[in-house]
Amino acid sequence: MHCRKQDRMKLIASLAALGFAVAASPALAQDKSEGKKPAAGSPPMGAMKPPAEMAKYKDMVGTWKCNSKMHLPPEMGGEQTGTSTMTIKGDMNGFWMVGQWKMDKTKTMPAMTGTIYWGYDPADQKFVEVGLDSTGSWMRGTSDGPQNGTWVWNEEGVMMGKKMTTRTTVTLTNPSELEVRGEVEAEPGKWMPMEEDSCKKAKGVT
Repeated sequence: MHCRKQDRMKLIASLAALGFAVAASPALAQDKSEGKKPAAGSPPMGAMKPPAEMAKYKDMVGTWKCNSKMHLPPEMGGEQTGTSTMTIKGDMNGFWMVGQWKMDKTKTMPAMTGTIYWGYDPADQKFVEVGLDSTGSWMRGTSDGPQNGTWVWNEEGVMMGKKMTTRTTVTLTNPSELEVRGEVEAEPGKWMPMEEDSCKKAKGVT
């Protein structure tokens, strides 16, 4: 009787050990696979490259000196003229272009500075921009790209604490001159002029 009891205990212990081994096998296999190094000769992940569409910004690179005419509401200074400078260059491994601009002080407005980033969104196949300035204003926009030397940007953002929908048209008239026209949507489908800039690329400055 005693022998039979020992045999039964050994059988139970063996079955328990077998069950534990079966249950643990998948976990052990997973642990080994997670820590497994790539096979010798496996190629490393390739470096990301900027979209080819970024080349379409190349004509904008440089420092631009601009004369501006602004059509602002009375609470923002009304009609006035001014001068500004923008320097555009590649940034972030070529995935973005960055423009640093400064508007000189006028009789009714203080000097202002701002930054604009331009890039390309391959998911939506759109050129994109994001901008902000020293007054707290910001905007974002999209474009289909240049058409016969002209970019049209459809934008939305906040200016002087108010939401605005704007449209900016940039025309490269020749390699060293461009015209910028800014408009604001006063009401759905009704666009009003906001500013016009005539810009020339500074010689010998990039």
